Formats: sequence, structure tokens, C-alpha cells
Amino acid sequence: ARAPPAPPPPPRTPSSSASATTACPSRASSRSRGPARPTPSPSSSPTRNPRTPGAPFPICIYACLWFSRSVRSLIPCVRRKIGLLAGGDLLCLLIFSAIGRLSHGLPVLDAETFKTADPFIAGWLLSAYLLGGFGDDAKGSNGVGNAVTVAAKSWAVGIPLGIAIRSVTAGHIPQIPFVLVAMGSTGVLLTAWRALISQVLSAGQSKKDDVYRKGNPFELFELLTSLVRRW
Repeated sequence: ARAPPAPPPPPRTPSSSASATTACPSRASSRSRGPARPTPSPSSSPTRNPRTPGAPFPICIYACLWFSRSVRSLIPCVRRKIGLLAGGDLLCLLIFSAIGRLSHGLPVLDAETFKTADPFIAGWLLSAYLLGGFGDDAKGSNGVGNAVTVAAKSWAVGIPLGIAIRSVTAGHIPQIPFVLVAMGSTGVLLTAWRALISQVLSAGQSKKDDVYRKGNPFELFELLTSLVRRW
């Protein structure tokens, strides 16, 4: 008797290969694309250190040192008057900076207030020194009108110079509203201060002149006796 024939093998279906492909899509994509490139981490990328706008630039310190050396050779009374004028000017520019920061909701009693006024102080000291902002007219010797005129000349040159210095240190040109506000507020503060202090200085100088003119009736007699003794 013959043995019954063996049953034929079951046909291969493509579902097994498709299921393997769908089950591991990442392997198939990785084989087709090749080895994955490593993504650079943030720490490995070269870090740049750009200059932040409004970074502190100590140009005001150099301007103050240059100004102090320039007036060092003057007599003490003249130096006191110049120091009074310069101190009031710096206070006006600091008030301008504080008002600006206060209007933006920023703290006033902060080092940033001085950094904001830094370029304006440098520009003002340079222009005022070169344009006679600390001369006899500024001290009220020739009237309050001349003092205000000299202050206006120094303001017209010094504040735009301060804005230019601020643009260079900050890395961008300020907007037109900021320029207009800076020019207007500093103009009012500086000219008002110079008009007031010139009036005070001129009044004090006139009192001294009156005292010297009046003198003492016995001064002539004392002078003559001292001359006779020396002779």
C-alpha cells in the first residue's frame, strides 16, 4: 500500500513582512536614512557675548577727571564757584534721569540712574568748558541774561553730544520722542539752575564791592602812619 501524499506547505502571505515594517517604523526609516546625526547641545555651541544696550561706560569719570585737572590751577575762590556750578549741573542731569526712570516704572535710587545720566554729564562738561559755561558770564559777573545765554549755548551742543555718546555706547540710535524729551527737560532744568545761581553769585559779588567801596574812615590814617613808620 502506498503512503498518502504529504499536504502542501501553506502559502506565504506578505502581511508578516508588512506587519514587521509597520511594527518598527523607526528601524525602517533609520535604515533608509542612514545613521542619525547627533544634535549639538546648547553648551557645545559657541556662545556669543553681545554688548547689551545701556551697558555702563565710564566716560563720565574721564570727563570729570579731565575737568578737575583743568580747573586745578585756578585760585580757590574761583574753583569754589566753578565747583558750585558744576555740582548743580550734575544734580540737574541726575534729576532728569530719575524722572525718566520714574515715568517708566523703574526704581530711582539705583545705579542705573547714574548710568543713564552718564553720557549727558560727559557731553555737558565738555561743551560747557569749551563754550565758556564756567566763565565770568556764567558766574553772573555780567548779568543774568549773559549767564542764561552761555548756558543755552552749552546746552545746544552738550546735550546732542550726550545723545550721540549714548547711541554709541548703547549700540542703537534713540527714537525721536526720546530726543525731544531729553532736549526739552534738560534745557528747562539747566537754564533755570544757571539763572538762579548767577543771580545769587552776582548779588554776593555786589555786596562785597559795596563793602570795599565804603571802607573805614580810619583806614587812610592807618595807612599813612604805617608808611611813615616804614620810612
